[in-house]
Amino acid sequence: MFNLMKKDKEKDGARKEKKEKKEKKERMSAAELKSLEEMSMRRGFFNLNRASKRDSKTRLEISNPIPIKVASGSDLHLTDIDSDSNRGSVILDSGHLSTASSSDDLKVDDANFKGSVLQRAAKFGSLAKQNSQMIVKRFSFSQKSRDESTSETSTPSEHSAAPSPQVEVRTLETQLAKQGVPLGHPCIPPAASPRARVPELVGKRFPAELRLPALVPPQPPTPRQLELQRRNTGDFGFSLRRTTMLDRAPDGQVYRRVVHFAEPGAGTKDLALGLVPGDRLVEINGRNVENKSRDEIVEMIRQSGETVQLKVQPILELSELSRCWLRGGQGTRRAAWDAKTEEQIAAEEAWYETEKVWLVHRDGFSLGSQLRPEEGSSLPEGKVKVKLDHDGAVLEVEEDDVEKANPPSCDRAEDLASLLYLNESSVLHTLRQRYGGNLLHTYAGPTMVIINPLSSPSMYSEKVMHMFKGCRREDTSPHIYAVAQAAYRSMLMSRQDQAVVLLGASGSGKTTNCQHLVQYLATIAGSTGKVFSAEKWQALYTILEAFGNSSTGMNGNATRFSQIISLDFDQAGQVASASVQTLLLEKLRVARRPANEATFNIFYYLLACSDSALRTELHFNHLAENNVFGIVPLSKPEEKQKATQQFNKLQAAMKVMGISGDEQKAFWLVLGAIYHLGAAGATKDADEAGRKQFARHEWAQKAAYLLGCSLEELSSSIFKHQPKGTLQRSTSFRQGPDELPLGDGGTGPKLTALECLEGMAAGLYSELFTLLISLLNRALKSSQHSVCSVTVVDTPGAQNPELAGQSRGATFEELCHNYTQERLQLLFHQRTFARELERYKEENIELALADAEPGSSGSVAAVDQSSHQALVRSLARTDEARGLLWLLEEEALQPGGNEDTLLERLFSYYGPQEGSKKGHNPLLPSDKPQHFLLGHSSGTSWVEYDATGWLNHVKHNPASQNASVLLQESQKKVISSLFAGRGGSALVLSGSVAGLEGGSQLALRRATSMRKTFTTGVAAVKKKSLCIQIKLQV
Repeated sequence: MFNLMKKDKEKDGARKEKKEKKEKKERMSAAELKSLEEMSMRRGFFNLNRASKRDSKTRLEISNPIPIKVASGSDLHLTDIDSDSNRGSVILDSGHLSTASSSDDLKVDDANFKGSVLQRAAKFGSLAKQNSQMIVKRFSFSQKSRDESTSETSTPSEHSAAPSPQVEVRTLETQLAKQGVPLGHPCIPPAASPRARVPELVGKRFPAELRLPALVPPQPPTPRQLELQRRNTGDFGFSLRRTTMLDRAPDGQVYRRVVHFAEPGAGTKDLALGLVPGDRLVEINGRNVENKSRDEIVEMIRQSGETVQLKVQPILELSELSRCWLRGGQGTRRAAWDAKTEEQIAAEEAWYETEKVWLVHRDGFSLGSQLRPEEGSSLPEGKVKVKLDHDGAVLEVEEDDVEKANPPSCDRAEDLASLLYLNESSVLHTLRQRYGGNLLHTYAGPTMVIINPLSSPSMYSEKVMHMFKGCRREDTSPHIYAVAQAAYRSMLMSRQDQAVVLLGASGSGKTTNCQHLVQYLATIAGSTGKVFSAEKWQALYTILEAFGNSSTGMNGNATRFSQIISLDFDQAGQVASASVQTLLLEKLRVARRPANEATFNIFYYLLACSDSALRTELHFNHLAENNVFGIVPLSKPEEKQKATQQFNKLQAAMKVMGISGDEQKAFWLVLGAIYHLGAAGATKDADEAGRKQFARHEWAQKAAYLLGCSLEELSSSIFKHQPKGTLQRSTSFRQGPDELPLGDGGTGPKLTALECLEGMAAGLYSELFTLLISLLNRALKSSQHSVCSVTVVDTPGAQNPELAGQSRGATFEELCHNYTQERLQLLFHQRTFARELERYKEENIELALADAEPGSSGSVAAVDQSSHQALVRSLARTDEARGLLWLLEEEALQPGGNEDTLLERLFSYYGPQEGSKKGHNPLLPSDKPQHFLLGHSSGTSWVEYDATGWLNHVKHNPASQNASVLLQESQKKVISSLFAGRGGSALVLSGSVAGLEGGSQLALRRATSMRKTFTTGVAAVKKKSLCIQIKLQV
C-alpha cells in the first residue's frame, strides 16, 4: 500500500515540540507570540479565501481519476470505438479487491491538500470528445503547462498504435470555482442565496515563469538480431501482421505510417524463435524493409534459403512486456534483472545531495532544488528557498508548497508504490513520463492505473493474452490482462470468488477495459461445451452497446446503465456458465434527456435500416417532421451508412445469442411503437371534458397497430390513471398511503398528458431492456456445477456537465451515477487503505504517516443517509437528518411539496452552518434557482445539479406500469408470447434490476437477496419507489 514519505527530521522535531506544548497548554512567551503573529500574517491564516493546507494533510484519500481520452479499435464496436470519448478508469480486483485502475482513477490525495490528481492532471490539457460532432481540444505535454496545441482527430485502424513520445493527451480542465468558501456562511434557502464559492485546492502563483518538467523521450527498445531455420512445412514459424500507426515528426506533426510485425505463428509456444508479439520488422537479411510493401517483404522471405536473418524491435507500448517475456525465457529472476549498476547508484547518490523538490503551483508542478541556508543566516519559520531547474530563478516559498522529487530512475517506474517519495506531484510526473513513452499501464500497489491513448494501440490481441497465461503478478509488466490473470489465478488457488470493479469519470474507458478483461477470461480459461466464448462475449457486448449506450456531452458512446457480469468456473477452471445483470438504466432517456444529447443507439440503427420489408411493416417509409421524444433519423450520409452497418451487425449478434427472427421482430415492433408515440405527441391542455389525448391521432394509430392493440386501449393505458387488467391483479396486495396512484383520482399532484406519454415510452423501453437481458442470460445459462466465480462491475462514470462545456446543471440520473461511483470509491478506500491501517494498528506496527482517517464522504450521506425510523409505513417530516433520496420521497407525499422546500430541508442538514467547525461542507448553494452544488470525493470534485422537476421522478406514473400489461395482452403473438408471465413481484424487481433470473451462482444469490429486501422492511411498503430502488441497488 501507499506510504507517505517522512518529512525532514528537523520539521518533525519542531512539530512534535509544538504538539507537546499545545497538549500541556503551556503559555507561550512574548517572543513566541510575536513570531507566531508575523508568521500568521505572512502565511495568510486570516485570509478567509484561503484554506489551510496544513490542516488538510490529515487525510489519505482516493479521489477522482485522471480522465484521459481513449480511442479504441474501429472494428471492435464495444463502446463505439470510432467516436467514443473514453478517458480512463480504475479497476479493483478480487474478492480481496485487488485493484486495477483503468485509466484514470488512481490518486493518492491529501484530502483538500494541493488539489486532487483530477485537478492537477487538468493542468496538462482539456476535455475533448472524439466524436466528429464535437470540437476536439487537446493540450500537449510540452514544457509549459499552459501551452495549447491543436490536432485533428483521426480514426486509426483496429491495430493502430498509440502516439509516440510527446503525445497529446485529453484531460479534464479544472472546473472548480475560483475562490474559497467564506467561513461561517449562514444557511439560507438556496434559491435566494448567492452561489457559494467552491474551495480552491491549489491557487498559488509565484513571481517566476513556471513550467512543467520536460517530457523526456524514452530510449527506443534495443533491436534484436534473429536467425530462423526453415521448417519442414516450408515456413519459418512466424507470421506477418500489417497495421497503421500514428507517429510524430520532429516538428510535432502527427502522421500515419505502415508497420509490419513479425510475431510467433499460431501454435508456436516455445521461445526458440525469440519473437514476441509486438516485434516490429526492421530488416530482412540485412536489408531495411520499413518502407516496403507486404508483398515485397513476403517475396524476400520466400527467396531466403534455409535460414532467414531478421532484425526486429519492440514497439514502445509492449517494450516492458517484451523484456519480461524474454527475461522469463532466460530464467532470469526479476530482482537480478532489475539490479542497479554502480554508475546508476552513483548517479542516484548525487541526485539526493541536490535535494530535488517539486514546487506545486496553480499550473501544476515544477522541478527545482531546495537550497540550504547560508552560514550565519536563517529563513523565517516555515519558509524554504527553491532554485528552479529550468531558468535558475530562486524563490522563497512555504515549506508546504514543495514536495520531495524522486531520482530520474523512477520516472518510468512500473509500480507507483515503489517510489521513494510518494506524493501527488511524483505520481503525476511518473504517469506523465510513462504515457509520453506510450506506456499506458502502471501498477499502484494492488491497483493498476491505465491512461487511455489517443488511438487504439496494438497491445490487445489474442497473442498478447497468451503471454500472460499462467503468470504471477510479479512476473508480468503492467497490463489490463495482468489484472484478469491475477483474478483468475487467485480464484484457482484460493477457490474463492473474485471481483473486478472499474472506477472513473464518464468516458474513462471502463467499458472498454471491461471488454478486455472478460475477453481474456473467456479466451484463456475456455468454456465447457462453448457455453461462453469470445464470440458470444463480442455478440453480447454489441447488443448491450446498441440498447444501452448513447451519445452524451462527455462521451460519444456512453453506457447509460450499470452492469454486473459474472463468470462461473468449474473444478477444472473452465467457464461453466455466465450471467449479466443490469441496473440504473436511464429509461426516461427514451423520452426526455439533456439538450444536445442523443437517445439510445438502437433507434438510430433501426431508423437507418435498409430492409425495405421491415421499414414498411414499421411504417418508416414516411417519418414524422416532429417528434416530442426527439427521436429523429441521422442526417449525414456517412452516419446513415454506419448506422445501417451497425444494425446489420446487431442482427448477426442477436442470432449468435440465440434470439430468433420472431423474437427480434418483437423488439423492432415495440421500438417502432415508441417512435410513433413520440410522433403522436400529447395535447398541452385537456379537452372540454377534461380528457387528455394525443396531439396527432394518425401516428398514435400506427403505434397501436405495432403494439397489437386498439387506439382506445392505448389511449386508456396512457392517459387514464387507473391500473388495469393483469397489473391490477398482480398488485392487489394492501397498499400503503404512499402507493396510491398519483394523478386523476389520486392524492398527489396531477400528471400532464406529456408526462403520461413519457411514462408509457419509458415503461415500454424498460420492459424491452429487461426482456433483452433475460434472453441474453438464456444463452449463457448452463446446468453444469460451478465452484467459484469472477465478477466484473462496470458502471457509468462520474458525470459533470460543466467539464463538457455545458452550462446546464446535472440531472437526477447523473446524480445516481455519481452516487454509485462515490460508493465504489468508498469501498476502494476501505479495502485498500482503511483495512490495512487497521491491521497495522492491531499488530502494533508504527507508520510514519499523517493521520490517515477512513475516507468517509459527506456527499454520500447527503444523498442516502436514512432515518433511524426507516420502518415507518408513512414517511413523515422529522428533525432527523436524512439524505436527498429520502427527502424526495417525503416531499412528494406532502401537500404542496416542491423542489424549493426540498432543497431548503437538505441545506438545513448538510449545508454551510454558521459557526460550524467541521471540515468541508458537502453541500453549497448556487446562484441559480433550484440548483445546488455537491462536493464529491471529499470536496475535490464539485458538481452543480439542477433539481427542477425532481419530484416528478418520485411520482407513481401508472402509464409506465400499464406498459407491461399492454405488452402481455398484445394481439400480436410475437409480442404477447415473449412478455407473458412477467407480472407480480418479478415485474417490480425487473423494473430496477434486470437479469435476476440468470443461471449463474451470483445471479441466484443476488436474486434471492433482492427478493428478500423487496419483501421486508420499508422496501415492502415502497417497492415501486424509484428512490428506494436506487438506494437498495447501490
